[in-house]
Amino acid sequence: MTTRRSFLKQSSALALIPLMPVASFEIAAANKVPLDDPAAKALRYVEDATLAKRADKMGVAAADQVCSNCRFYITDDATAAWAPCQLFQNRLVAGPGWCAGWVPKS
Repeated sequence: MTTRRSFLKQSSALALIPLMPVASFEIAAANKVPLDDPAAKALRYVEDATLAKRADKMGVAAADQVCSNCRFYITDDATAAWAPCQLFQNRLVAGPGWCAGWVPKS
């Protein structure tokens, strides 16, 4: 037999489940993307865009493509040196970096 008190305790624990992704985002955001990461290798991620072989893409010159002006770079601070990237599970990437997944901010 379940008492009302035990039911409320269990229900309050279930109420925390939607907050789990927020906690995992904060943990993931604390980590920089390592250059030897399989996803980084697949997308040819570099921390210095001048070292990457880039081509003009979507009307933007290759020299103007950097993480800080990419759609997937998540920050309100345009001068941030590091910020989370959606392509790398919200881990930190360098603002002056580049990867093959670059898409201009709209």
